[in-house]
Amino acid sequence: MNAMSYVRNNPASFASAKAAAAAAHAPWYKDVRVLNSLLLAGMASFFVGYLVYNNQVAAKGFTARTMEKRIAELEGRRQKLDLEAVADQSMEAIDAKIKGLGLVPVAAVGYVSGGSGVVAVK
Repeated sequence: MNAMSYVRNNPASFASAKAAAAAAHAPWYKDVRVLNSLLLAGMASFFVGYLVYNNQVAAKGFTARTMEKRIAELEGRRQKLDLEAVADQSMEAIDAKIKGLGLVPVAAVGYVSGGSGVVAVK
């Protein structure tokens, strides 16, 4: 028996045929297949979005770890340079540099005093 056929004078048969006809012409938002398709597409897009977000977070974590290693390396280098600077400023290092340049120590300092305070005369 066809969904549209009904028995004459049988209200139940007529009601079921009318409901079947109404369901066949239901709006798209009341169709279960459309709703299931939309739900499936939404779940798939959520899953893809989650994967993209998770990938971005992991990439930022690797970048942060690389930067932390670089900062630690630069801190160690700065400490070594600070120690070298302190060693170069010691009296022994300064004396060695003076002797290397061939400078001699000053025995006495003589000052010149001008009587009138005039520096240049015409």
